[in-house]
Amino acid sequence: KKIGKLGREIKRWPIWELMKNKLAEFLQTMPLIQDLKNEALRPRHWDALRAEIHTDFDPTSSEFTLEQIFALGLHNVPEFIGELSGNANKELSIEQALTQIEARWADIDIDVTEYKDVYHKVRSTEDLFQTLEDDSVALSTMKASKFYASFQERIDFWEGTLSLVSDVIEMILTVQCKWMYLESIFMASEDICKQLPTESALFKEVNDTFRIIMARVAEDPNAKRTCKQEGMLRTITDMDNKLETIQKSLDQYLETKRMVFPRFYFVSDDDLLEILGQSRDPMAVQKHIKKCFEGFNTMQIIPPGKQLNRNFEAFGMISPDNETAAFVGNVVLDGAVEMWLGELEKAMVLGMQKLLAGSNAAYRGKKEKWITDWQGQLLITTGAIQWTTDCTKALNGITAGQKNAMKQLKKKQVGFLNRMAEMIRAPLAKIVRGRLVALLTMEIHNRDVQEKMIKSKCAAVSDFEWLSQLRFVFSKDEGQFGICGVRQTNCILEYGYEYQGNNGRLVVTPLTDRCVLTLLTAKFLNRGGNPLGPAGTGKTETVKDLGKNLAYYVVVINCSDGHDYKSVGRIFSGLCQSGAWGCFDEFNRIKVEVLSVVAQQVLSIVDALTRKLKVFDFMGQMIQCNTGAGFFITMNPGYAGRTELPDNLKALMRPVAMMVPDLALIAEVMLASEGFRDAKPLAKKTITLYNLMIQQLSKQDHYDYEIGRAHV
Repeated sequence: KKIGKLGREIKRWPIWELMKNKLAEFLQTMPLIQDLKNEALRPRHWDALRAEIHTDFDPTSSEFTLEQIFALGLHNVPEFIGELSGNANKELSIEQALTQIEARWADIDIDVTEYKDVYHKVRSTEDLFQTLEDDSVALSTMKASKFYASFQERIDFWEGTLSLVSDVIEMILTVQCKWMYLESIFMASEDICKQLPTESALFKEVNDTFRIIMARVAEDPNAKRTCKQEGMLRTITDMDNKLETIQKSLDQYLETKRMVFPRFYFVSDDDLLEILGQSRDPMAVQKHIKKCFEGFNTMQIIPPGKQLNRNFEAFGMISPDNETAAFVGNVVLDGAVEMWLGELEKAMVLGMQKLLAGSNAAYRGKKEKWITDWQGQLLITTGAIQWTTDCTKALNGITAGQKNAMKQLKKKQVGFLNRMAEMIRAPLAKIVRGRLVALLTMEIHNRDVQEKMIKSKCAAVSDFEWLSQLRFVFSKDEGQFGICGVRQTNCILEYGYEYQGNNGRLVVTPLTDRCVLTLLTAKFLNRGGNPLGPAGTGKTETVKDLGKNLAYYVVVINCSDGHDYKSVGRIFSGLCQSGAWGCFDEFNRIKVEVLSVVAQQVLSIVDALTRKLKVFDFMGQMIQCNTGAGFFITMNPGYAGRTELPDNLKALMRPVAMMVPDLALIAEVMLASEGFRDAKPLAKKTITLYNLMIQQLSKQDHYDYEIGRAHV
């Protein structure tokens, strides 16, 4: 600016022109000087500059002045120096990032805490893995940079270090998870250690090594130093392999126990190990009994020495609502738990056979005493047997010319219902009231069937209106105490004798009647049943109620996309060996690729049941085949996340649509079974009220105006 101002006065002087030119040259070198002064320049950059100008110089020398810059001719390569300076800035950012990574990992520790006072374990790794991920991404970006070569050694070192830290921490967590599970088994149960001595010794070795390693980590928790210890990853990987071997042996051990008592297939591994670990203490096993039976909650036990008995003995069953049922003979609770649980199951079946025969005999006496003295399940079954016998006699009477035989029987049934209604309105014990409500529910249906047969002019035992009903037949000359069979159309099935307790009954509507007809026919043909329809139509409940009526153990499995073919196959294996029924709820939520494998599993079961094989090959293992086994699936077609069944699986299932439940009839029977005289008009008003509530009141999820809640 000063030169410009002076130019007004001395512009014609030669000195001004010379000064102006010199200044212009200097201004052109300013970017060059700034680039050379850049603090990001490192020795490698000066080496590159020396190579470019083919001249040696020392940039740190006091002689490296502006005059020398011009003397060296650096002003002739400004583009090269500018690019060199720009690259140096970019490389500086990589250098600083690497320095930050080094500083950060010098202070990052593994979060270790005490476990059971004698061990240490990793508590949390969330922050550590987040830092690992961020720094790994940063290193990958550096590696993709064109300046990677300048920092190759440092980048490769940290990439390897972080990869090792990640591998070691992940392996520690994997080993820790397996170790914690197995430690609670091998260190807590002497019985398991005795039965698996090799695995127990191997686990003790792993346990000692893990304790030493984790104590070392607790002493010096720095992630980098700990994970880079010599042989750390190799030691932990070796521990993982040993724990995997122990786990496989343990699974095989549990599988042998499950094959002895197949209901263990429906019990989790943790619960099963607890049961096996307490096999010498039947009182401790009591709390797990309900997991293996339907209505059998606890055993009635005689302690050792009370009746000159050396061991614990069970003489009866207690249901969840404290209803009791006696065995024919005592069961000695000694030896392997899976053996005496198998004996317990046999005792339950034999006990129910004897009690059913007794209930049949007591039915001829006073009904009030019969209801008070006998178990709820037996009241319903006995009532069904007597109803079948009476209806058969009435139909034979109509065939012989007694036209009013069914009407007279219906009148007798109405009288019986009125007596029970009077009884339920009186003060009763909770157990007796529960029995009576369930009995009334079924007997009302029996009355409705009689009315239906009268309207359709059913006149012979061969008429379909009669054959389509669920008929219970008792053959007193078969077996030790007589055998009960169930018939519907041309299907003949055995009564299961599974103790159900006092667990209520579902209201029978024309919809559930059709569903039961399809399911029983499918069971008789050794196929699966498939009720399908929207939520809340009673698909699962109908399957469960059919199991109650036929006295079978029904296992409900809530399916999800997390099920694989092995977990589903294990359940099928348990059903086949135990003779239980499986109800796979929301079956079409399982992935389609899993369903295609499941179809082959179902096909092998169907083939074994059809050929009446005693043992067959299932998933590479020979298992027993109990002809009582049944499998049913429920589906909600068209919902999000649901898959279509493969054709080969669809062919093995008998579908039945369940769309709209008869709410008015359900409400009427519910009210009548509780002793209301005017059940029909009351039911109509109740349904109208609930429909109005659904339409007009809050739609929030926590409000539920379904009719099922009215009973609650």
